[in-house]
Amino acid sequence: MRVLAVLAAVTAAASLPHAPLGIGVALTAILIAMTVARANLRSLDAALFGALALALAFMPALRDAGWVVAIDLVAAVALAAVAVAGPRVAALLAPFRALDGVPELVPAGPPGGAAALRGLALGAVVVLPFGGLFWSADAAFAELASSAGPDVSSLPSRVIVFVLVLGLALGLALATKRAFPDPVVRAPSFGLAEWAIPLVLLDLLFLVFVAVQVTVLFGGHDHVLETSGLTYAEYARQGFWQLIAAAALTLVVVAAAARTAHVRRPRERALLRVLLGGLCVLTLVTVASALHRLSLYEDAFGLTRPRLAAETLSLALGGLFVLVLIGGILRLGRRQVVRAALAGLALGLLAFSVSNPDGRVAQRNVDRWERTGDLDVAYVQGLSADAVPALAELPEPVRELVLAPFRSRLDDDEPWTSANYGRHQARDTLER
Repeated sequence: MRVLAVLAAVTAAASLPHAPLGIGVALTAILIAMTVARANLRSLDAALFGALALALAFMPALRDAGWVVAIDLVAAVALAAVAVAGPRVAALLAPFRALDGVPELVPAGPPGGAAALRGLALGAVVVLPFGGLFWSADAAFAELASSAGPDVSSLPSRVIVFVLVLGLALGLALATKRAFPDPVVRAPSFGLAEWAIPLVLLDLLFLVFVAVQVTVLFGGHDHVLETSGLTYAEYARQGFWQLIAAAALTLVVVAAAARTAHVRRPRERALLRVLLGGLCVLTLVTVASALHRLSLYEDAFGLTRPRLAAETLSLALGGLFVLVLIGGILRLGRRQVVRAALAGLALGLLAFSVSNPDGRVAQRNVDRWERTGDLDVAYVQGLSADAVPALAELPEPVRELVLAPFRSRLDDDEPWTSANYGRHQARDTLER
């Protein structure tokens, strides 16, 4: 286990810093997975969430879009923690088990030795990332650090990566040998009558809002102008995030009601399910309204990364509500719903990454240019290499203008550890 963890850290330190991310991330993830598997990890949850984490860790070899890769890697670490510790809040502490497990990793010695090693490990985890951030953020600090010793400009980032990956691998492996008890939190209990009143009022409020949405937003351009005094695009943009926040808050309300409502009879349970189910259905309509608003705004101003992310977030929220409804109909337990939600979100993120988000943004902008003649050249030039095949559909001379920066960026040689399908496809497209 220790050898594999060190090998994963060495691989990451040698291949990841100072080069575009690529297959080196996947190799590191494989070694971390081998480290965890070596620690005797066997369960259905571990296999499911571990496989999803590993699949997301392969995205840097497929996609060039940095924002997509960053989300995928954060989700991969979270899913790996869930794989070793189960789908609960305490699972997020799994990577830090390396500090508790230091005594198992070193030979026996004086009692204070393990504590000292834990202190050093914690100091490295805390100090080195800050040092790397200060190094990259302030030229004067970097100059001062360089003048204090020999030229080791590449050393800080490699040491940081080594320590973080080593800690991640050991922490996940050691977490498989330690229980993560659920925190003891006693939720207050309320009678059905206490919950029925707020739920009925909330259902009525959502019902009125949905009625307004149907008559105003879906009523057409002229009706919006007459009703709100705003342009169609302004009305579409107004309130989108408020609607998403309301939908997210509804999930909290549903969870709180399901956990704290004390029902004694089947009729009371049925009434609670009807009230919560109605709220979920009305919230789905609200999410659909938010998506419709976003679609109108995209038609007016084009698709961007933040708008695509907002669209995806809305669909994910809608999917969660569908899952809650299915769980209520099938009478699934809370843990079953949580497991299904985590797996569904991971699969959705995987599908989102594979679908080439930057390519979709570029394609929508190309389609809009064909319809309107409008194209934000500077914005599409800032997309990743994943966008090149779609941008290549533009006619000359616009195509050459848009693709010129990509030719310059993709002309650099890369080490084999940076192998990436998106950049490979972009280079082939530019050659053709």
